[in-house]
Amino acid sequence: MKTNNKQEASPSTLRRMSIVYLLLVLVGIACFVKILYLSIVERGLASGDPDKCLDTTDSTFKLRPTDTIAFCYIKENSLKPVRGEIYDDHGRVLVANFTVFEVAFDGKRFAKTYADTLKKNPLAFDNIFKQLSEDFYKQFKDRFPQFSTDYYYNFFTTKIKNKTYGTLFPVKVWDERMWVTGADTAFIKNRPYLYKNVQDEKTGKTVRKRIIHTYFNFVPTSVRINPYGEMAKRTLGVETPDRQFGLEHTMNDILAGLQGSKKYLELNHAMVPLRDRLDPEDGYNIHTTINLEIQHSVHNELSRKLSELNAEWGCAIVMETKTGEIKAISNLRRAAADASYYTESMEYALNAKVEPGSTFKLASLLAYLEKTPNDTVGRYPIYNYTFDFPTKSGQVKHYHKVDYNYTSIEVPAVEVFQRSSNVGMAKMIFDTYGKRGFPAYFSQLKKFGLLDTIHSQLGNIPPATIRDGSNDFNTYYATCFGAGFNIPIIRTLVYYNAVANDGKMMSPLFVRYVTDTYDTIQRFEPQVLIEKIASDTTIMKAKKYLEQVVWGEHGTARRFRDENCMFAGKTGTRDIWDESVGAYRKDINAVSFCGYFPMDKPQYTVIVYIYGVPQHSTVAADAFAKIARSIMNSANYSATRRADEMPFTPINRTGPIRKQYFNKLLHGLGYDTVTYETADNYLRVDAADTNRHVTAKALPAATYQKMPDVRGMLASDAVTELIRAGYRVRITGKGRVKSQVMDNSSGIVKLYLE
Repeated sequence: MKTNNKQEASPSTLRRMSIVYLLLVLVGIACFVKILYLSIVERGLASGDPDKCLDTTDSTFKLRPTDTIAFCYIKENSLKPVRGEIYDDHGRVLVANFTVFEVAFDGKRFAKTYADTLKKNPLAFDNIFKQLSEDFYKQFKDRFPQFSTDYYYNFFTTKIKNKTYGTLFPVKVWDERMWVTGADTAFIKNRPYLYKNVQDEKTGKTVRKRIIHTYFNFVPTSVRINPYGEMAKRTLGVETPDRQFGLEHTMNDILAGLQGSKKYLELNHAMVPLRDRLDPEDGYNIHTTINLEIQHSVHNELSRKLSELNAEWGCAIVMETKTGEIKAISNLRRAAADASYYTESMEYALNAKVEPGSTFKLASLLAYLEKTPNDTVGRYPIYNYTFDFPTKSGQVKHYHKVDYNYTSIEVPAVEVFQRSSNVGMAKMIFDTYGKRGFPAYFSQLKKFGLLDTIHSQLGNIPPATIRDGSNDFNTYYATCFGAGFNIPIIRTLVYYNAVANDGKMMSPLFVRYVTDTYDTIQRFEPQVLIEKIASDTTIMKAKKYLEQVVWGEHGTARRFRDENCMFAGKTGTRDIWDESVGAYRKDINAVSFCGYFPMDKPQYTVIVYIYGVPQHSTVAADAFAKIARSIMNSANYSATRRADEMPFTPINRTGPIRKQYFNKLLHGLGYDTVTYETADNYLRVDAADTNRHVTAKALPAATYQKMPDVRGMLASDAVTELIRAGYRVRITGKGRVKSQVMDNSSGIVKLYLE
């Protein structure tokens, strides 16, 4: 007989299992229904449909009282681009991005974490905070001298006691003396007493556990840093919410880039990312005309001279004669009572309201020479003179004007200019244009561009504020030698540069070109303001007059003549107008010198302007001479000489040179070359002699497959060279190429920049 071992479940068990199965089916059905509901009915809500959610990113959005009870909002986070950097004319960084930190302490979270410990022993962490306060004082006493050890200790303990969050060091983007850097945050994090040794429960090993420093918050902020300190800092500028000036401001649209955004859904206080994302576009880099070596010379010489004189402020600008490029610009103001320190604080070059003084006599001289075919015949008074000036009623008034209390003598026009005589210059203009000839004189000044606004990359440069002196003797008289009106310092430089440039007036150029990570995207060409400000004869004569100021027997700058650094120019001294008393002060002056060098072939035009000194213009001429000598003694000046002026040295055998560049390259070095008619792409110099003849050898590209060495090049130039050679390129970093690596697996050349 067979036995059936199969056991049947009891009815109660079956009922329970059926209930479980039924519940699972119901849950599954509910989930499926919910999924359908979310995907169909609530799909708009989950995807941020404006019909379902309040779109706060809409420019027309306005919060209504009923919106405060909504539970679904579309919001947006801004994604900041990387701001472009500013370089000098050789690709060296003048303004760069730098990360600094706000330092805050979370006393609330600390008190919550260690509530039990503090309840049992309120002074449990007292020794740690005392050590921390001492270290903070030692680390930051130079930047925050107002904070003592007790201050730091009270700050930490008070925040814990009151259970509050507090900022210790906020970021002040305009004051780099108070910046907290990554080195500072590392110092704080690495204090040994902020850790304790504990035993890991799982491994049994001793490990270091953080006690306090996790309760510090280091909030990063990107700021702009000037690696070379005060040099050209005012011109380079700042762009912050409360301060805007310089290139940072006027070229902000280029430097700033485009801000990106990332939308998210705030649903029942939960943040849900949305697909709508706009990546930021980094700002472009600008490459200025400033030359770091020339800027260094100008800054140091001007600062030294201002300190020596205890001047209130001073300005110096160097312009490249042919192009108008500004190679250096310094605007220094006294920052210490003892004149031991000067800082860049105002854009004096463009914005200072100053009377030019005798440097303006060049404009009057040009006006005189344009109407005087023979300037060697006339003789004019110096020292003092009595002018007769007719009035509207037909009467004649007498004005006795005195430069010096000497017996008046008459001298040729060139000596009037050498001696910088006010009465002599006024007599030259009055005799040329008539006693009531101010309109004609004014019209001539206008032809020199002195009454036009110049639109520059640093903003508009206003014209001279010369008033109408048709019926006023004193206005007419004072205008002849640069008194009674204001003119921006750089405007004087511009028309002096025009004389040095054979009459062609160039606009001041501050930025050469704009680049992105890979290439040049915009260039700024030199701009001609006036093709000829005066006739060739007038310009030639004016140069001779300027030379006589330095090299003539009576020249006001004759003390500074130097056979090794020959320059020409004009001195200027002007009393300072005191608004409080409505009169000129006789105890202090504004002094200047504007000129160019080398005298025979001008390369640079320079102006030095010093404000608030008892001395006369010779101190400005001294500063000019030292700046000129410093520039001529540097490698910068030798680099401006043409190849035909350089000593000829035969070259040795060269590497391969592309055929289309071969003649141009060798001609630039002073050689007569002949390119062989060949299908090959490259040529090489095999021999060269002192007669400037070159023997070239044709080379097929296959004879060498060497990667071009692009180290030290700008990124744009390096990429161009490598692409020409048939390589693909990938770039890391910014600036010049530090190293290059060939990735054989991908065939890509990797360039690492710095």
